[in-house]
Amino acid sequence: MTDDLFSPALAELAENGLLRRATAFDGGDGRTVTLDGKRYLLFCSNDYLRLSHDPRIIEAVKEGLDRYGFGSGGSRLISGTRAPHAQLEKAIAEFLRAEAALLFSSGYSANTGCIPALAGKGDAILADKLNHASLVDGCLLSKADFHRYPHRNMAALEKLLQKTAGAKTRWIVTDGLFSMDGDLAPLDALCGLAKKHHARVYVDDAHAFGVLGANGRGTAELFGVGESVDITVGTLGKAAGGMGAFAAGKKSAVDFLLNKARSFIFSTAMPPADAAGNLKAVEILADFHEGRKRFLEGIENFHTRLKVQNLETSSKTYIIPLVIGEAGATVSTAKLFWDGGVFLQAVRPPAVPEGTSRLRLTLSLAQTDEDRETLLAVMKKALPAGAEEENGPSKRKR
Repeated sequence: MTDDLFSPALAELAENGLLRRATAFDGGDGRTVTLDGKRYLLFCSNDYLRLSHDPRIIEAVKEGLDRYGFGSGGSRLISGTRAPHAQLEKAIAEFLRAEAALLFSSGYSANTGCIPALAGKGDAILADKLNHASLVDGCLLSKADFHRYPHRNMAALEKLLQKTAGAKTRWIVTDGLFSMDGDLAPLDALCGLAKKHHARVYVDDAHAFGVLGANGRGTAELFGVGESVDITVGTLGKAAGGMGAFAAGKKSAVDFLLNKARSFIFSTAMPPADAAGNLKAVEILADFHEGRKRFLEGIENFHTRLKVQNLETSSKTYIIPLVIGEAGATVSTAKLFWDGGVFLQAVRPPAVPEGTSRLRLTLSLAQTDEDRETLLAVMKKALPAGAEEENGPSKRKR
């Protein structure tokens, strides 16, 4: 065909401040990145504990390459399973105190495979309105009735539970730590409602796995409701510093997913060297008590500094949204941070609701106190007037 189908749509995205391009860095060490010869402090990474640069993990990957080669060569149920895959699944289950775990190539493939396998025609899904896109898409791919309740609103959730009492099975689906707002699902109340109304609970703990809870087991441990969560999904590409994802729960549930989750059945297996690296990362996380404590204390201190400088936001975690509002203004504000030597990215619809474009600031163990002081100084200069109020819990737009 001779007509250009895509250019007008791209032009419209650009006009609305929504056109995206991938940024290719020249180098990076977890703390900084280099772009076009300029070095920036990195404040938008999900590598929360800097394990992506841990020499023990890097050595495990090298040994895996020497032993198993580069790729797996097949799906897990054909010829793709190697010893590191089975060892990693066992280690994840032991770390989470679950009966079993199943690996996926990404968090997105885990959610879009697990949810349609678990919920079908005659079932109902009740999901937080600000869930990650992979959860939303997994719900849409299922043939279950799909209901969304206002963010963290347990009264609205209970009304939906009452409304859907006739469904065969009901699944409450939520993020544990919300990736764009940095707040937590009230899992204690949520699991209480699930028990009261005989519903099941599915938690995506991608951003909490390895960090939150007394032993880093995530939000279920933090709220003391581990026994009440039926399926926990997590990623190995954030606090674990690697790639891939998993679903964990009772062995019968995991065996069911192995047989029914299409994104598992029909995907080439994770490279065995990556599985070996992820295995070492999980082993490290299980004994990361001092590092985790140091990280969480640093987060608390940073939020105190934000409050002192009148930059306090609605978040109390290591994910801090700086809500600007309009997409174009958010892009312009991101550039002011770059000018100050701090690399952040503008997050715009569809990643966040219309009118809530933001800079998504993340803290990591790689950053020094001096790095964070530099960030605070840039924030004071770069954030538009009124941005502090925008980020307060009573002003945050939905």
